[in-house]
Amino acid sequence: MSHVSRRQFLSTAAALGAGVGLSMGTSPSFALANDEINIGFISCGGRAGEHMRVFRGMSGVNVGALCDPDEQRLDSAKRTFPNAKGFADLRDLLDDDTVDAVVVATSNHWHCLASIWAMQAGKHVYVEKPLSHNQWEGRQTVNAAARYKRICQIGTQQRSDPMQAEIKKFLHEKKELGDIVSARVNRYGVRPSIGKRETPLPIPDSVNYDLWLGPAQDKPIFRDKLQY
Repeated sequence: MSHVSRRQFLSTAAALGAGVGLSMGTSPSFALANDEINIGFISCGGRAGEHMRVFRGMSGVNVGALCDPDEQRLDSAKRTFPNAKGFADLRDLLDDDTVDAVVVATSNHWHCLASIWAMQAGKHVYVEKPLSHNQWEGRQTVNAAARYKRICQIGTQQRSDPMQAEIKKFLHEKKELGDIVSARVNRYGVRPSIGKRETPLPIPDSVNYDLWLGPAQDKPIFRDKLQY
Protein backbone atom coordinates (compact mmCIF):
# COMPACT_ATOMS: atom_id res chain seq x y z
CA MET A 1 0.00 0.00 0.00
CA SER A 2 1.37 3.38 -0.90
CA HIS A 3 2.02 5.74 1.99
CA VAL A 4 -0.23 8.78 2.06
CA SER A 5 -0.38 11.99 4.05
CA ARG A 6 -2.92 12.90 6.73
CA ARG A 7 -4.66 15.13 4.21
CA GLN A 8 -5.13 12.11 1.98
CA PHE A 9 -6.31 10.12 5.01
CA LEU A 10 -9.09 12.65 5.54
CA SER A 11 -10.16 12.68 1.90
CA THR A 12 -10.23 8.90 1.54
CA ALA A 13 -13.59 8.43 3.27
CA ALA A 14 -15.27 10.80 0.81
CA ALA A 15 -13.63 9.01 -2.09
CA LEU A 16 -14.89 5.66 -0.84
CA GLY A 17 -18.44 6.95 -1.18
CA ALA A 18 -17.84 7.09 -4.92
CA GLY A 19 -16.38 3.59 -4.92
CA VAL A 20 -12.76 4.76 -4.96
CA GLY A 21 -10.18 3.53 -2.45
CA LEU A 22 -6.46 3.47 -1.95
CA SER A 23 -4.52 1.48 -4.51
CA MET A 24 -3.46 -1.88 -3.12
CA GLY A 25 -3.48 -5.51 -4.08
CA THR A 26 -6.68 -7.53 -3.74
CA SER A 27 -5.38 -11.02 -4.49
CA PRO A 28 -3.13 -12.15 -1.64
CA SER A 29 -2.57 -15.81 -0.86
CA PHE A 30 -5.40 -17.25 1.22
CA ALA A 31 -5.41 -20.01 3.78
CA LEU A 32 -6.88 -23.18 2.37
CA ALA A 33 -9.46 -25.15 4.34
CA ASN A 34 -6.86 -27.25 6.14
CA ASP A 35 -4.24 -24.52 6.58
CA GLU A 36 -3.53 -22.42 9.62
CA ILE A 37 -5.27 -19.04 9.58
CA ASN A 38 -2.85 -16.18 10.07
CA ILE A 39 -4.37 -13.32 12.08
CA GLY A 40 -3.15 -9.73 12.16
CA PHE A 41 -4.05 -7.41 15.02
CA ILE A 42 -4.57 -3.75 14.25
CA SER A 43 -4.07 -2.30 17.74
CA CYS A 44 -2.56 -4.03 20.73
CA GLY A 45 -4.59 -2.34 23.48
CA GLY A 46 -6.82 -3.79 26.17
CA ARG A 47 -9.66 -5.03 23.98
CA ALA A 48 -7.21 -6.45 21.46
CA GLY A 49 -5.41 -8.22 24.28
CA GLU A 50 -8.60 -10.04 25.20
CA HIS A 51 -9.04 -11.20 21.61
CA MET A 52 -5.40 -12.28 21.49
CA ARG A 53 -5.97 -14.44 24.55
CA VAL A 54 -8.93 -16.15 22.88
CA PHE A 55 -7.21 -16.68 19.53
CA ARG A 56 -4.10 -17.98 21.26
CA GLY A 57 -6.14 -20.87 22.60
CA MET A 58 -7.67 -21.79 19.25
CA SER A 59 -6.31 -24.60 17.13
CA GLY A 60 -5.58 -23.76 13.51
CA VAL A 61 -5.08 -20.06 14.25
CA ASN A 62 -1.81 -18.16 14.44
CA VAL A 63 -1.32 -14.57 15.63
CA GLY A 64 1.17 -13.65 12.92
CA ALA A 65 1.18 -9.85 12.83
CA LEU A 66 0.78 -7.02 15.33
CA CYS A 67 0.29 -3.33 14.68
CA ASP A 68 0.12 -0.32 16.98
CA PRO A 69 1.35 3.28 16.64
CA ASP A 70 2.16 3.16 20.36
CA GLU A 71 5.61 1.59 20.60
CA GLN A 72 5.11 0.54 24.22
CA ARG A 73 1.90 -1.35 23.50
CA LEU A 74 3.41 -2.99 20.43
CA ASP A 75 6.48 -4.09 22.40
CA SER A 76 4.28 -5.50 25.15
CA ALA A 77 2.29 -7.59 22.65
CA LYS A 78 5.50 -8.75 20.97
CA ARG A 79 6.67 -10.21 24.27
CA THR A 80 3.59 -12.44 24.25
CA PHE A 81 3.90 -13.26 20.54
CA PRO A 82 7.64 -13.05 19.81
CA ASN A 83 7.32 -14.68 16.40
CA ALA A 84 4.71 -12.21 15.16
CA LYS A 85 5.71 -9.44 12.78
CA GLY A 86 5.44 -5.95 14.27
CA PHE A 87 4.24 -2.79 12.53
CA ALA A 88 3.55 0.79 13.57
CA ASP A 89 1.57 1.58 10.40
CA LEU A 90 -1.50 -0.52 9.64
CA ARG A 91 -0.89 -0.06 5.91
CA ASP A 92 2.32 -2.05 6.22
CA LEU A 93 0.46 -4.89 7.92
CA LEU A 94 -2.19 -4.84 5.18
CA ASP A 95 0.55 -5.14 2.57
CA ASP A 96 1.59 -8.47 4.11
CA ASP A 97 0.13 -11.24 1.97
CA THR A 98 0.70 -13.84 4.69
CA VAL A 99 -2.08 -12.27 6.80
CA ASP A 100 -5.48 -13.87 6.08
CA ALA A 101 -7.68 -11.87 8.43
CA VAL A 102 -7.42 -8.93 10.81
CA VAL A 103 -8.89 -7.86 14.12
CA VAL A 104 -9.54 -4.11 14.21
CA ALA A 105 -9.56 -3.01 17.86
CA THR A 106 -8.27 0.53 17.46
CA SER A 107 -9.73 3.70 18.89
CA ASN A 108 -13.22 4.23 17.49
CA HIS A 109 -12.31 6.77 14.82
CA TRP A 110 -10.25 4.18 12.93
CA HIS A 111 -12.76 1.30 12.89
CA CYS A 112 -14.54 1.99 9.61
CA LEU A 113 -11.61 3.04 7.44
CA ALA A 114 -9.28 0.33 8.74
CA SER A 115 -11.92 -2.30 7.98
CA ILE A 116 -12.48 -1.02 4.45
CA TRP A 117 -8.77 -0.88 3.72
CA ALA A 118 -8.33 -4.40 5.11
CA MET A 119 -11.03 -5.84 2.86
CA GLN A 120 -9.63 -3.91 -0.07
CA ALA A 121 -6.31 -5.61 0.68
CA GLY A 122 -8.02 -9.01 0.58
CA LYS A 123 -8.34 -9.63 4.33
CA HIS A 124 -11.36 -10.82 6.24
CA VAL A 125 -12.25 -8.58 9.19
CA TYR A 126 -13.44 -8.74 12.77
CA VAL A 127 -13.96 -5.16 13.91
CA GLU A 128 -14.88 -3.94 17.36
CA LYS A 129 -17.97 -1.89 18.07
CA PRO A 130 -18.89 0.79 17.29
CA LEU A 131 -18.24 0.25 13.60
CA SER A 132 -18.82 3.84 12.56
CA HIS A 133 -19.83 7.33 13.61
CA ASN A 134 -22.90 7.37 11.36
CA GLN A 135 -24.94 5.23 8.98
CA TRP A 136 -23.15 6.51 5.88
CA GLU A 137 -19.78 5.26 7.11
CA GLY A 138 -21.30 1.93 8.07
CA ARG A 139 -22.82 1.53 4.61
CA GLN A 140 -19.41 2.03 3.01
CA THR A 141 -18.11 -0.89 5.07
CA VAL A 142 -21.04 -3.08 4.03
CA ASN A 143 -20.47 -2.08 0.40
CA ALA A 144 -16.76 -2.91 0.69
CA ALA A 145 -17.53 -6.39 2.04
CA ALA A 146 -19.79 -7.04 -0.95
CA ARG A 147 -17.44 -5.49 -3.48
CA TYR A 148 -14.32 -7.32 -2.32
CA LYS A 149 -16.19 -10.50 -1.31
CA ARG A 150 -14.82 -10.54 2.21
CA ILE A 151 -16.35 -11.44 5.56
CA CYS A 152 -16.72 -8.53 7.97
CA GLN A 153 -18.08 -9.24 11.45
CA ILE A 154 -18.72 -6.50 13.98
CA GLY A 155 -18.07 -7.15 17.66
CA THR A 156 -21.69 -7.09 18.78
CA GLN A 157 -21.11 -10.70 19.69
CA GLN A 158 -24.46 -11.25 21.38
CA ARG A 159 -26.05 -10.98 17.93
CA SER A 160 -24.20 -14.19 17.08
CA ASP A 161 -25.56 -16.03 20.12
CA PRO A 162 -27.94 -18.83 19.00
CA MET A 163 -30.32 -17.69 21.73
CA GLN A 164 -30.91 -14.45 19.83
CA ALA A 165 -32.01 -16.38 16.77
CA GLU A 166 -34.40 -18.42 18.90
CA ILE A 167 -35.89 -15.27 20.40
CA LYS A 168 -36.35 -13.75 16.95
CA LYS A 169 -38.02 -16.91 15.71
CA PHE A 170 -40.33 -16.98 18.73
CA LEU A 171 -41.36 -13.36 18.27
CA HIS A 172 -41.76 -13.32 14.49
CA GLU A 173 -42.98 -16.81 13.68
CA LYS A 174 -44.86 -18.18 16.67
CA LYS A 175 -46.38 -14.83 17.68
CA GLU A 176 -47.54 -16.34 20.98
CA LEU A 177 -47.19 -12.96 22.66
CA GLY A 178 -49.50 -11.24 20.21
CA ASP A 179 -48.59 -7.92 18.62
CA ILE A 180 -45.61 -6.28 20.31
CA VAL A 181 -46.06 -2.53 20.16
CA SER A 182 -43.18 -1.35 22.34
CA ALA A 183 -40.11 -2.54 24.20
CA ARG A 184 -37.84 -0.98 26.80
CA VAL A 185 -34.32 -2.12 27.61
CA ASN A 186 -31.93 -0.88 30.29
CA ARG A 187 -28.29 -1.81 30.52
CA TYR A 188 -26.15 -0.63 33.41
CA GLY A 189 -22.39 -1.03 33.37
CA VAL A 190 -19.56 0.31 35.49
CA ARG A 191 -16.75 2.02 33.61
CA PRO A 192 -14.21 4.38 35.16
CA SER A 193 -14.23 7.97 33.95
CA ILE A 194 -11.66 8.99 31.33
CA GLY A 195 -11.37 12.27 33.23
CA LYS A 196 -11.51 15.91 32.22
CA ARG A 197 -8.55 18.27 31.97
CA GLU A 198 -8.20 22.03 31.98
CA THR A 199 -5.16 21.83 29.68
CA PRO A 200 -4.53 19.66 26.60
CA LEU A 201 -3.23 16.15 27.21
CA PRO A 202 0.47 15.76 26.32
CA ILE A 203 0.93 13.00 23.75
CA PRO A 204 3.29 10.25 25.03
CA ASP A 205 6.64 10.03 23.27
CA SER A 206 5.96 6.36 22.52
CA VAL A 207 3.00 7.24 20.27
CA ASN A 208 3.27 8.10 16.59
CA TYR A 209 0.45 10.59 16.85
CA ASP A 210 0.02 11.09 13.11
CA LEU A 211 -0.64 7.37 12.67
CA TRP A 212 -2.83 7.29 15.78
CA LEU A 213 -5.01 10.13 14.45
CA GLY A 214 -5.44 8.69 10.97
CA PRO A 215 -8.76 10.08 9.66
CA ALA A 216 -9.56 12.03 12.85
CA GLN A 217 -9.15 15.78 13.18
CA ASP A 218 -6.07 17.03 14.99
CA LYS A 219 -7.61 18.78 17.98
CA PRO A 220 -6.42 19.19 21.59
CA ILE A 221 -7.52 16.34 23.88
CA PHE A 222 -9.02 17.40 27.20
CA ARG A 223 -9.22 14.04 28.94
CA ASP A 224 -6.79 12.21 31.20
CA LYS A 225 -6.21 9.24 28.91
CA LEU A 226 -5.32 9.10 25.24
CA GLN A 227 -6.68 5.56 24.94
CA TYR A 228 -8.95 3.30 26.97
